[in-house]
Amino acid sequence: MAALAFAYLSFTTSRYVIHNYELHQQESQVRREIDQLNKDHEQLVAVRDYLKSDEYIQDVARRVLGLVNPGETLVIVNGTTPAAAPPVVQQTPGSEWWKELLGGAAPAATPTPPRGR
Repeated sequence: MAALAFAYLSFTTSRYVIHNYELHQQESQVRREIDQLNKDHEQLVAVRDYLKSDEYIQDVARRVLGLVNPGETLVIVNGTTPAAAPPVVQQTPGSEWWKELLGGAAPAATPTPPRGR
């Protein structure tokens, strides 16, 4: 009878130890995911703040809309020969575009030669 009780206690203890180990592994994984999500959140907040900034709005107004500040003169230069187009960078699906926008690490990309006209 004592051997049976010892076997039962050994079995339940080993199950408890294994279960506790698995829970610890899951906890570690969840903590790593939380850390990564917090970093992503900080980056997205920085992007949001930049997109709300006067600097960004002025840049878009100048580049896209062609607007100028009072006292400035808009000059459009037409070249005689077309300049070579910069290589097109293709982003892989899931790349973090905001890192490139903020000047961080560039996403994995492969430059492709410009297409002929």
